[in-house]
Amino acid sequence: MIVQFKCVLADHCKDNQTRNQTIEQRVKIMAEDTILRKSISLEDLTPLLTQAQDINYWRSLNPNLTISDNPFADFQDSSDISKKRLNDYTLQLREEGYFQTNQLIPSATIQEMNECINQVRKAGFPPIFALVYDVFYQVFDYFNPILEGVLGSGYKLIPNFWVYYIDTVDTGKGFEPHRDAEYTNTIDANGMPTVLTIWITITDANPLNSCMYILPLNRDPQYAEAITDLSTPANQFALEDVRALPTKAGVLSCWNQYVFHWGSRSSKRAEEPRISYAAYCQKGESLPIDDVMINIPSSIDFKTRLGLIARGLYRYSYASFEESKEAEPVLHFLKQQMANLEKGVAIGIKQ
Repeated sequence: MIVQFKCVLADHCKDNQTRNQTIEQRVKIMAEDTILRKSISLEDLTPLLTQAQDINYWRSLNPNLTISDNPFADFQDSSDISKKRLNDYTLQLREEGYFQTNQLIPSATIQEMNECINQVRKAGFPPIFALVYDVFYQVFDYFNPILEGVLGSGYKLIPNFWVYYIDTVDTGKGFEPHRDAEYTNTIDANGMPTVLTIWITITDANPLNSCMYILPLNRDPQYAEAITDLSTPANQFALEDVRALPTKAGVLSCWNQYVFHWGSRSSKRAEEPRISYAAYCQKGESLPIDDVMINIPSSIDFKTRLGLIARGLYRYSYASFEESKEAEPVLHFLKQQMANLEKGVAIGIKQ
């Protein structure tokens, strides 16, 4: 079930003013910095807006994949995890701010996801439109025991989605060095995060095709300040403390809101593009930190998915949509789809 939460208690909002901001207010604040801005081609996207709203178009584009109202219908907690391994993840998350699993998604499913995103790109759409398909939600089957172990049962998906396609060229790169830093005070009294970034690799990520680099929190002199001040830079660390994270396809990587990290520059010598996608998850018992959250499992119909895709595009590509005549059709489309999402949330999407 998708739930819309709005903070109405001033006492709770005092420590986190972002809860009261609309997505439009947030992205405008974020757009003041060049970090976390990914450009898209308005010229390519504008002619495709009508067919983007046609579920049959998407079904014909990837006929081997499904688009249903219930992507979690067969949700079974498909991954087993030992208590020792879960304890290791928890300890690393507390001490260093991140952890990575072994490969959780089966190779055949990874191949389906990879081919799907390539088809979406060939059709002229930004890769994030691949999220119309069930498979990108179904893989939470494999993550659930770990996410429940870290965040507790009833955790929520915060659908701040982005899909990354870093091409094999010298100009390709991931997000610039940054802290995710969208919400303050998401570390509890035990040093554990109440909000996690989840990053899911669909291809191998390595130094040649843009792997992740991270500064462990225990090597970051400014980390503690960043928890309460989202504008805190990272400019006092030693370069040798940065850690490269080469990552196999099908791995779940998680980190908190305040660790400093980035996706490196790619290379024409890379053997394949780096493809991955990301969102956030939140501890279920915590006060909601955003206006849209998704229960897992739940129903997510096609119109809702278009709303989530529009939300991601608007949030992370805002610089591409600065008010102009050329941007008007795309801006109208994004706002229309987000309005549908809000309407769906308001009336309740039944599990």
